[in-house]
Amino acid sequence: MFKFHNLLAGAFILFLFVQSNAQQPIALNETPDGLYKEMISNEHVRNDKGEGFCWHAKYSMNQYLQYYKVTNNTEWLDAAVKYYDFLIAKMDTDPEGYKGWIGPYMYDEKYWTDSHVGDAILMNGMLDFSLLVMENKELQVKYSDRARAYVELAKRDLIEKYDHRGTWKEDGNVGAYVAFDKYMEPGNTKEWKQESEVTRSGLTHPFNKQNDMGLVCMQLYRLTNQKFYRDRAEKIFLRMKRQLQLSDDHYEWNYWEPFGTWDIDFAKNTPQHWVGINPNPGYQSREVEQMVEAYHNGIVFDETDIRRLINTQLEVMWNKDKVNPAYTNSNVAHELGQRQEEKKATGTLWTSLLDFDPIIRLLYETELKSNPANTLENLFYYRTIANKPVSFERKYIKEMKIRPSAPVVSFSDCKEIRMAAVVPGVFTKCDRVALVNYSWNPGELEIALYSADGKDKMLEIFKGMKPTDNVIEWDGSDPQKKINLKGDYRVRWTLGKEYREFPVTIK
Repeated sequence: MFKFHNLLAGAFILFLFVQSNAQQPIALNETPDGLYKEMISNEHVRNDKGEGFCWHAKYSMNQYLQYYKVTNNTEWLDAAVKYYDFLIAKMDTDPEGYKGWIGPYMYDEKYWTDSHVGDAILMNGMLDFSLLVMENKELQVKYSDRARAYVELAKRDLIEKYDHRGTWKEDGNVGAYVAFDKYMEPGNTKEWKQESEVTRSGLTHPFNKQNDMGLVCMQLYRLTNQKFYRDRAEKIFLRMKRQLQLSDDHYEWNYWEPFGTWDIDFAKNTPQHWVGINPNPGYQSREVEQMVEAYHNGIVFDETDIRRLINTQLEVMWNKDKVNPAYTNSNVAHELGQRQEEKKATGTLWTSLLDFDPIIRLLYETELKSNPANTLENLFYYRTIANKPVSFERKYIKEMKIRPSAPVVSFSDCKEIRMAAVVPGVFTKCDRVALVNYSWNPGELEIALYSADGKDKMLEIFKGMKPTDNVIEWDGSDPQKKINLKGDYRVRWTLGKEYREFPVTIK
């Protein structure tokens, strides 16, 4: 675990600085109307459609609420409503009557569609507004109608819409969204075309997109108290937690992993998409933010998980320099075979961990020194984060209690095996099942079935030399015909002295 040194000596000075900063008068270099005009004048927001529009429209969307929180001026909320209504006016109606931000498909612009992640990231911003309003009686007087309208929009034109299209899949106690396999011709939103061969059609979405849907579900639960949304969020984030790789008390994880047999090319014995840590540091930073938000909502992640994420940041990624901090991507040592001092600065600071750790706060304050005192980044940090003590307190614990029955994930410390999954995890004997394994190096691998508690080895499924990645097909039966398999088990991959496990249920 990371050890903190020389913090107490500067704690009182830092407290005085934060208090002084928080009390200074604000002279903003931005106005509500100015921010609105700036955002809608962006050529991509003005002219683009589809998922591309959504990513540009999302940029700076949270600034309206941040400015309100540091000024308490409701003109920022008025501007937010004006922007949200501008976004809603850009939605189109699909052939079945649902609304979405329809436009060129991100991976093949010959087709039009809307997307889970595009819809989710914009509705997430609107629901942040709804939560702010519905948790403040004074704000409800003026804004409750708009807040409720955004809730209904997310319920119908996000969650209901993609369920209606059959894109939500479950596998035991976890679930995931897959890409829709119908598209529209450019400019024609009146009819679908079945185009299953389009790139990534029908594939399970990567974790960041799953989690954005999960964030909306958590918001809807807080706003409606409907258990359906909490259960959906738990299934999404439980799958992500289950696939984290524990190594030396820190976590690593892949951008995408297979979830269903549709993700496997059985003819080539390989997944249909690449498996690895995304080299763009923004992806992991966003995924940490999503996991932190789940933690604050009492969903799946606990304090141990947050501490392990902090360890990834401070023990693996950070160069240990407080004056000139730099960060690698979380797995660069594995990928490049480099020593710590040779790692390249390809990572970023995970600012979503500011609530929990004093070192991460100090590193962020180093970044802020280059900004004027009255920029939004400084104001928001010193007035809403730094003025509160470091704590693992969950922000929304009053609204959401952790379910005593929430499934527990059993981790094994494993540096070598970077992915291990059974696809699907719940199956009937004679089904087509894929045992998927990725490791950093080739070696002798054993795949075995163990009892549900991991104590008893039931049978050996495979043993032999393997490359760094492979898919082994299994039908869920005992090759020796000695055991009638039925019930809950674990599949264990052992490489050298390390192993990883995956829970399975054979019907």
